[in-house]
Amino acid sequence: MDADYSKKTGRLLGSYASILGAATLAVGLLEIFGGWGEAIPGDLFGGLVLMVTAAAYLLGVKGTVAGRYEGLSFVVGGLFLTAVFGFLYLLLAGAEALMYLLGEAEAFPGIFDLRPEVWIFLLSLPLALRVRGLLAGMAW
Repeated sequence: MDADYSKKTGRLLGSYASILGAATLAVGLLEIFGGWGEAIPGDLFGGLVLMVTAAAYLLGVKGTVAGRYEGLSFVVGGLFLTAVFGFLYLLLAGAEALMYLLGEAEAFPGIFDLRPEVWIFLLSLPLALRVRGLLAGMAW
């Protein structure tokens, strides 16, 4: 175990990952069961992706809290899935903005029109930066 990755750091990362995993799970369930107003759209496949992402986060919590790299690997998997789908929906929002600028859409998409996957992605960035710092010197 590295000096940077102690049990104290593991508890901090594990608690952040558990909160992120629980939020992802809740949003995924809401998407699967029809959404929640305009804030969370009903999307079966998007909800299933969020469920898999939440499982990756939550499966890594126990090992991460214990200060083991095995748990951290699940958190990295969850971060990867969050980044892929968050960036995908950011690209879609950019395409909608471009359609507005070209005159093909009626209204410019606002910041509150972003899907929950984008917000989860933005919330995961502090965890991603900390995990990246821990894994920077590792030999793969």
